Amino acid sequence: MSEDFLLSLVPVGVGFLLFGMAVIMYVRIRLFLKTAQAVKGTVIEMVYRRKSTSNRGGGYLPVYRFRTLDGKKITAKDSLSRNPPQFQVGQEVDVLYNPENPHNARINKWLNLYFLPVLLGGLGLLFGGIGVLIVFSKVFAN
Repeated sequence: MSEDFLLSLVPVGVGFLLFGMAVIMYVRIRLFLKTAQAVKGTVIEMVYRRKSTSNRGGGYLPVYRFRTLDGKKITAKDSLSRNPPQFQVGQEVDVLYNPENPHNARINKWLNLYFLPVLLGGLGLLFGGIGVLIVFSKVFAN
């Protein structure tokens, strides 16, 4: 095999890797949802997070508080930042939490649960598809 052909396999590998990560994340979310308890929570703060070490870009993470079904008060921070903010301080939110580890909690919104798996899966399909096209063009060009 030529070095040129082997290099054309890189996008296919990246695509499969990204898509595999998306599938794993999706399965983990589905397993979380099977045992999660649903409660109401309140956004208590919006924390600004920079996207990188440069001063360009960033988003707001909601910090929310909820009470577990057995009465414990838990404070958690969401992992999805947005600009403009998705929530306002004082806003009531639906929260899902793991009863065995209440600090493992998520805001029950589709975007907050599935954004990253959909993004990685889409990028994986894009890279993988482009890679397959490149490989086929090299195979059939000879």
